Amino acid sequence: MNLSRRSLLIAASLTAAPIPAWAQGLARGTFTHGVASGDPTMTSVILWTRFAPAGGDGRIAWEISEDENFRRVARRGRAEASAATDYCVKVDAGGLRPGRRYFYRFLSGSDPSPTGRTLTAPRTGAESLSFALFSCANLPFGYFHAYGDAAAREDIDIAIHTGDYFYEYERGVYPYPDQIVPGRVIEPAGEIIRLEDYHQRYQSYHVDPDLLELRRLKPLMAVWDDHELTNDAWKGGAQNHQPETEGSWSDRVAAASAAYFHWMPLRRPDAASPRLYRSVDWGDLARIIMLDTRLIGRDQQLDARATLGPALAAGGAEAQRAIAGFQARLSDPNRQLLGAAQEAWLSGQISGSKQAGHAWQLLVQQLVMFDQAVPAGMARYLPADASDGTRAFVAAGYQLSRLGVGWNMDSWSGYPAARQRLLAMCAAQGSNVLAVAGDSHNAWASNLAAPDGGRLAALEFAGGSVTSPGFERTLSNAGPNEREIAMTSMNPALAWCDISRRGYAAITLKRGGAATEWRAFDDVRTPQRSAPIVSRLAAETSAGAGPGAWRAA
Repeated sequence: MNLSRRSLLIAASLTAAPIPAWAQGLARGTFTHGVASGDPTMTSVILWTRFAPAGGDGRIAWEISEDENFRRVARRGRAEASAATDYCVKVDAGGLRPGRRYFYRFLSGSDPSPTGRTLTAPRTGAESLSFALFSCANLPFGYFHAYGDAAAREDIDIAIHTGDYFYEYERGVYPYPDQIVPGRVIEPAGEIIRLEDYHQRYQSYHVDPDLLELRRLKPLMAVWDDHELTNDAWKGGAQNHQPETEGSWSDRVAAASAAYFHWMPLRRPDAASPRLYRSVDWGDLARIIMLDTRLIGRDQQLDARATLGPALAAGGAEAQRAIAGFQARLSDPNRQLLGAAQEAWLSGQISGSKQAGHAWQLLVQQLVMFDQAVPAGMARYLPADASDGTRAFVAAGYQLSRLGVGWNMDSWSGYPAARQRLLAMCAAQGSNVLAVAGDSHNAWASNLAAPDGGRLAALEFAGGSVTSPGFERTLSNAGPNEREIAMTSMNPALAWCDISRRGYAAITLKRGGAATEWRAFDDVRTPQRSAPIVSRLAAETSAGAGPGAWRAA
């Protein structure tokens, strides 16, 4: 019997056990959405649950143990469930031993919570770090097979989520009603704007058994992308925020970020601001650097299609002037994605990690970094009934690519000066940098060259989506691997891609290299999880010349 199943049985067997003397006087009530852990350090980890008191106060207890029978309890204490945090309880359990696996649970005057498993980061001598990489989980689009598959694996240490943990839209917008998988219902029905709306959306997602099991068994490290806030967010607003009807942007950010930290088992670096960026060392093997490329420092996205479309249609001198003007705005060195404060902090994190002797710097952030070009002839993969708007979108992507302008202005391509600064930083100050991302709904493995072209600055793996559809939805008139071959042939930095399936990446870092499994599922619209389709990549480290390129493994 595997440990996850055994732990569930142990939790069930404790249901009728008497409350220990030290935990007397606890509130009666219900643990409503399982347990979770996250942000492990060498000596501490965040423990999380949600407890709905039957009445009165919400006093509960917690304990973390070296054994699943709770005979060797390492730490214990009390906590309070409050309506102010949507009855979510978070405990920073400290005083733990480095590099150890632990079991944890919460106690009440009624039944105990399920038993969870977690771990602490090693202090020294770490031989490997294995993590599951997720992004873009839209509940009505399908089942969370990626979460369930990763939860069942004993060889994965932690779960890393690069954002779009949920989506903010009202029912029937994304997906449309005819695309919704039966039974996958989000609450509330409308677009989420206020704090109570965000709380309800988290509640509706956390009835999914695969998500609950992943959170119970794997400590989580996460950053948000736009949909935890609202679509195409930047520091001063968002495409999907209308102040005249939805209130101030600062109020919405405050509500969204508060709910995020209520429901996610993460440390909040600064309770007075929406700061998200932070780091943790995995022994002397790697520094995990969590970045915010979405909100805190980002300037507003440019709109290449709207700006250049009419001029390109007119052609001639007018088109040339428009292209030159747009490229000047796009390449402005003052345009920020990270923001000056976070960029300076990141520089210190990378150089400090190299000085500490880490083999890897792992940059966890939201956005695809390689400069993606749309190949010629991509329109042939459109179905016969594709709309005029879709055809225009694909054609414009190809036109922009020919001009050297990224087709996705919401990614790092929309901030080329910021990207160049980051890659220069990685090449000059890093040991071996791996950047992981999400957002695009497609999986990409790329080799990011240093600005001077002399070596690789970093590897990138952008991990596709759990359920949100990718290019297979738009470019549906393609045979096996046709879309992938077209993209890799047009993009020299791109070593591999899967733009056809949903899934997650299982990545292992060792001193000598990185190994990646992309585990993809053909159909997330059916409740039964089939065997994944696995693609494998590998890369080697170096002592001073940066990482080697991705290769098939």
